Amino acid sequence: MKFIYKAALGIIYVFVCTACATYKLEVENVSLYNQGVQIVDSIKPKSKVRLEVGQDILGGLNSIPLALFVSALNFSKEAVIFDRENVTLWQEDKKLKPLSDGELKNKTFDYGYIVESYHLSIPPLPLPPSPNPPVIMPFIYRGYMGGFYLYDEVMLSARDRLYAQIKLDAQRIRRAAVLSNTLAKNTLQNEPRGGFVIYAPQALRDGRLSLHVMVGDEEHIFTLWLRK
Repeated sequence: MKFIYKAALGIIYVFVCTACATYKLEVENVSLYNQGVQIVDSIKPKSKVRLEVGQDILGGLNSIPLALFVSALNFSKEAVIFDRENVTLWQEDKKLKPLSDGELKNKTFDYGYIVESYHLSIPPLPLPPSPNPPVIMPFIYRGYMGGFYLYDEVMLSARDRLYAQIKLDAQRIRRAAVLSNTLAKNTLQNEPRGGFVIYAPQALRDGRLSLHVMVGDEEHIFTLWLRK
């Protein structure tokens, strides 16, 4: 019985540690940098693929996902369809499934870090009202309301609720900014097309990642590393 109990605790411990693990992300063969974003280009006779990586960590308690911005340019005269089906991520011979739009909407991830890492534009958030001029006093009588005295504690409670609502709105805006930039189906003709392909941190572990991108019949391969 004790053995089963210890084994169960061990499994739970491993699961929690894996779920909360923080990884450092490294990219091989960086071609150039743009405002901290690492860029790797792969050029072949009929196509060019660009991988952009803005983040340098993922996972952790805030559950930062792996967000890879992949774009492609078609040099051939034939139209080529390009979407998430053309992008595959491998780790130790295991094909990792990217998050769907539904999963991105419903799961809780730290989208704020992705927004900041890639310098995505988001609309400004409204600021909560503040007293003018601000007065800080430990105990102020605010008036008599239905048998209850309204003190600063109640005012602060209402303000806390407002801050919580603004924080929730901020999370929604950041999620929307990331979702609006995910890789959708495009026909590659004369201009590059691309977007984010996003992976849950729980599906990853330390080690080598191999990103394969197909454009027509040409395959482009990129290498990344996760280190604890």
